[in-house]
Amino acid sequence: MLFDPPREGRFRLYLMRHGHLENSDLGKINGQGDVSLSPRGLSQMEKRAELLRDLPATILLSSTLLRTRQSLAPFARTREKTPVRSLEGFRERSFGFWEGKSREEIAAVDPKGYSRWQDLDLDFSPAGGESLLAFKGRVLGALRELMAETGYGHNALCVAHSGVNRILLLEALGLELSGYFRLTQGYGALNIIDYTEGGDPAVILMNMPSELPGVP
Repeated sequence: MLFDPPREGRFRLYLMRHGHLENSDLGKINGQGDVSLSPRGLSQMEKRAELLRDLPATILLSSTLLRTRQSLAPFARTREKTPVRSLEGFRERSFGFWEGKSREEIAAVDPKGYSRWQDLDLDFSPAGGESLLAFKGRVLGALRELMAETGYGHNALCVAHSGVNRILLLEALGLELSGYFRLTQGYGALNIIDYTEGGDPAVILMNMPSELPGVP
């Protein structure tokens, strides 16, 4: 079921989060900052690519940010004939002035903004950044454009970001943005969403971790 070949009338999205980052342990807000994978992150994605080596993908996707392109690279190496695309619309939410700062630093320099962010104020945007509502519109718009261009009958393997994945999962589940912080996306996590022509999306798998107990 997980490795189904492409099917007419269905667009299957194998949706992943990028691997562990060089600054992950520092608790920084990266947003659209271009941060590289750590050695652990590179290893995560290599192992994930090996696990999914038989996945019949017809399109390979990432955002335009370095961390997702690095994460997609191991999949692309074993699928030389599969088209690879980087989508601007699948970039992480922009946090503007906050990017590169820790949560503690943000709370100190912008306590009112930090409080609105934690309270999930949908209209709030950090200075130079974007609101959650604007972010949602951008991500869903990018998905619509992609599917309009490709049509159904594809299996797309996409490496994106925690925020992007949450938006797509909430929408597929028919849930509001109020559930945004209730979804988690681990580094290298795998989700599967099926979009069927004339029907509602179906979430087949959610947040399958890249590192499982007992798996080398």
